[in-house]
Parts: sequence; structure tokens; C-alpha cells
Amino acid sequence: MNAVPHAGVAPDAGLVSFFAADHRACDLDWAAVERAADSDPAAAQAAFAHFDAALRNHLAMEEEVLFPAFEAATGMTHGPTTVMRMEHVQMRGLLDQMAQAARGGAWQDVLDHGDTLLMVIGQHNAKEEGMLYPMAQMHLGQEWPDISAKLARYLG
Repeated sequence: MNAVPHAGVAPDAGLVSFFAADHRACDLDWAAVERAADSDPAAAQAAFAHFDAALRNHLAMEEEVLFPAFEAATGMTHGPTTVMRMEHVQMRGLLDQMAQAARGGAWQDVLDHGDTLLMVIGQHNAKEEGMLYPMAQMHLGQEWPDISAKLARYLG
């Protein structure tokens, strides 16, 4: 795990706000890749490395902290977190393809795979922000201080 700090993403904001803000921060990281891909390969490499690490860090926060806490609190081990984990696998596969293309300097391929990733992320984030996070906040509200303390190690 690489801790990836995101400006403006603070655990004390509450569960829904924290994870939604991290979604937005990852979106901004991708925008930096898109801006650099056409004109500055070195900047694009750096921006992609940051985006890749930030998105993987976000997925790890959910899989290693949020989802287990939600499952323990609700008893739902074959519910929404199962779907989210499957989508995370798909996202990591796309990130792997993008990283390979980036290593080869094939920025159009990175952007093309990125378009697919953005479609997956958009649908995924809508489910998390519209359903999973509010449910988690309802069931984990009292535990949020402990959960947010665990998340601090992911934030650098």
C-alpha cells in the first residue's frame, strides 16, 4: 500500500463525505493525466503514477477497512460489498493495462483504457455514494472515529 494524501480529504468530515471527496480527488488526478498525455510525456508518467497509486489506495481503504467494518456491523457478506469488490478487480485490470501502455509511452492507449475505466468508475461511484456509503454511515456512525483512525495510515 502506498499512502497517497489528497488535499481536502479529511476523515473527520464523516464517512460519506470522506469517501466521496476521495472519489473527486481521484477524478482530478485523472484529469492531470489527460492534460499531460498530449504534450509532456514526463509529466504524464508522473501524473499517471500518482493517479494509479491514489486509485489503488482508495480501493484498499474500502476493501481493508470500510467493507470489513460494514460486513461485521450488518452481517451482509454477500451483498453490496461483494459487487464492489468485483468491480474493483475490473478497475485494477484496467489500471494494469494502462500502466503497461504508460511504460511503453503509448499515451493514446492509456487514454482509451482510461475512457473505459471512467465509465466503470462513474457507475461504481454512483452505487457507492447513493447506496453503500449512506448505509455504511447509518450502521457505522458510532464507529466512525475508530474507522477514520484506521484510514489515517492510508493518507500519508
